[in-house]
Amino acid sequence: MNEVLPRTLLGGRYRVLRKLGHGGEGEIFVARDELDRCEVAIKSQFPRTFESTKTYASAAFALEDELERLTFMRHLPGIPKVLGDGYYGRNQGRYIVMELVQGNTIASWISDHHPVPAAAAASVVAQLCDILRGVHKKGYVHRDVSAKNAMMQPNGKVRLLDVGISGLIGEINSDPRGTPGYAPPEQYNSKALLTPQVDVFSLGTMLFAMVSAELPYSNLEGPPDATTPAFPNGFHAYMPDMLQSLALAMVSTDPSERPDLAELRSYLRPMLPAPGSPACPKATRPDPTAPYRLGLSLP
Repeated sequence: MNEVLPRTLLGGRYRVLRKLGHGGEGEIFVARDELDRCEVAIKSQFPRTFESTKTYASAAFALEDELERLTFMRHLPGIPKVLGDGYYGRNQGRYIVMELVQGNTIASWISDHHPVPAAAAASVVAQLCDILRGVHKKGYVHRDVSAKNAMMQPNGKVRLLDVGISGLIGEINSDPRGTPGYAPPEQYNSKALLTPQVDVFSLGTMLFAMVSAELPYSNLEGPPDATTPAFPNGFHAYMPDMLQSLALAMVSTDPSERPDLAELRSYLRPMLPAPGSPACPKATRPDPTAPYRLGLSLP
C-alpha cells in the first residue's frame, strides 16, 4: 500500500474515515481510534510517486519536525494535541495522529459572515493572541498564522493549527515560506532573524480579512518596502478608528513599529465584551465573543 485511503487501518488502531484536505507537508484525514472509540486527525506523508526510496524517506523529515514541535507544545492551550505517530505501507510513509478539532476554519467562518462585526473580529484576534503568547514563551514563532490555519469551535473558542513551519525565535529565516497575503515582508528574506513580530503582522492581516474585502499590500507583485502604504488607494471598509489604527500598526513593514503581543492584548481589552453582557442580536454563529461574555476559560 502506498496511499492512505478510506478504510485503511493505521498502526492497527486508527481506521481512516475520510480525507479533510492537505497542507504543505502532507494529507489530512479524519480517522476513528478503535481503541478509545473517538475520532482523531491524521496527517500523513504524501503518497510516493516516481521519486527514489531515499528521496521519499527524506520527504518525511518535514513531518518529523512537525511531530517534534507538536510534542514540545503539547501542553499549550489552543494547540491541537499530538496523540501518536507511525509508519504505513511498504514504502514506510510517515503519519502523525492529532486531536481532531471540531468546527470550521476561520476562513470559512469569514466567508459565511463577511464583513465580520468589529467585536467578533477583535475577539478572534484576542484569542489567537493568547495562544501565540504561549507559543512564543516556548521559544517559537508560528510563521503561518492565517484564516485557513485557525479553527472556530461551536462554542466560539478559537484554536491555532499547523505548526509545521514554525521556527525558533532568533534563528535565521533560512526557509522563506508562509501563506501569501499573511506573511510579513521579512519572512521572504532568507537572512532575516525570526521574531514574534512575524506573527503580529499575520494577526493584523487577519483583522483586515475579517472586516474588509482587501488584504494589506495585496496588489503588489512582490513584498512591500518601507515606503509602501498598506492600502495605496485608501481603506474604505467600515472599521472603528481605534481598531483600524491598531491593525495598521500591526501590518507595518517595520517589525519594530508593530505592537508586541502584550501591548496588542492590552489595546484589544476595551473592545471585548464584558462578562455577563448580552449577545448582539446580529452575532455570528459560532460567536467568538461568547467565551468573553460567558466567562469561559481561555485560550
